[in-house]
Amino acid sequence: MQEMKKSYKNRQFISLDFIQLIHSDIFETVDTLKGTVKAGWEGRFRLEMPHQQLVSNGILFWSYSVENEQVIVDSVAGLAGWNPLTLLYDPEGVYTCLKQTDAGKSIDYEMTAIDSNTAPASFILTAKKDNYVPVKLTYTDDNESRIDVFISDFSRPDSLSESLFEFIPPKGVEVIEMP
Repeated sequence: MQEMKKSYKNRQFISLDFIQLIHSDIFETVDTLKGTVKAGWEGRFRLEMPHQQLVSNGILFWSYSVENEQVIVDSVAGLAGWNPLTLLYDPEGVYTCLKQTDAGKSIDYEMTAIDSNTAPASFILTAKKDNYVPVKLTYTDDNESRIDVFISDFSRPDSLSESLFEFIPPKGVEVIEMP
């Protein structure tokens, strides 16, 4: 875990695509969700999925629902310091590593949340052993559905445009500012 954290300290940005599979025993279905993540230090990130965008500039957090045609604007204080980079740069700031398992060409990190209000409460992060590139995240949600997140096109660019970390609501979208 310490070696993985050290390898990420030299670059302040990540970019990745993902496919999330939700395996529901209740409904006997597998739902698929695709998305992208662009993130930088100081709490900046953009998570885009077909019907939702989550964006933070490190001060404000925007949650935009395409279907509801509304964006909720809040302070990042409610995120408790979480952003997608937490899982790579400082996972132990939010999670504790219970076990690390050598899986041949990869390493599985079994993580559990420090705070009981953090979701997911626990997960397994699989990363390549040679360069610590994340390839998969597995956890169980509140409905006992297994979630597998497969990571592709992972990179650590030298820079990303600051405009990625700002959200401008589309015309006609209701803006709800939280107190």
